Amino acid sequence: MVACGKNKVFEKFEKFDDNEWPMNKTVKFDLQIDDTAALYNVYVPVRHTDNYPYDALLINLSYDAPNGESHTKNFKLKFRDAGGKFMGDVAGDIWDEKTLVMGKTKFNSIGIYKFEITDDMPKTPTPCVMEVGLTVEKSK
Repeated sequence: MVACGKNKVFEKFEKFDDNEWPMNKTVKFDLQIDDTAALYNVYVPVRHTDNYPYDALLINLSYDAPNGESHTKNFKLKFRDAGGKFMGDVAGDIWDEKTLVMGKTKFNSIGIYKFEITDDMPKTPTPCVMEVGLTVEKSK
């Protein structure tokens, strides 16, 4: 699924069988950048069930730029507030969390950026995770 919002330039998801993120499953996305003057916000959206047992999801996000540069960083995607309640949008027992991981980012080269997201949780497979995605919007 590719997004078509006014500021949204990319949105895709990877679904997991049996609602769990397998240890060896790397989620990959190819992002085409045509505007190097714009600033972008990059999000990692996660859909999980109400039974997700942790406060957060630990991931590693890496990407390779068309010019050969590589970047990698670990993130803690926080899903619960201080009181232990999920913070995302809910429909029944399904939660959608959307975490900003790169704000007002400039991509310096035109071309395809290859993103990879890996599960960095100490115990895998990670249960109750239905899908993980990548959303990129032009910054306002």
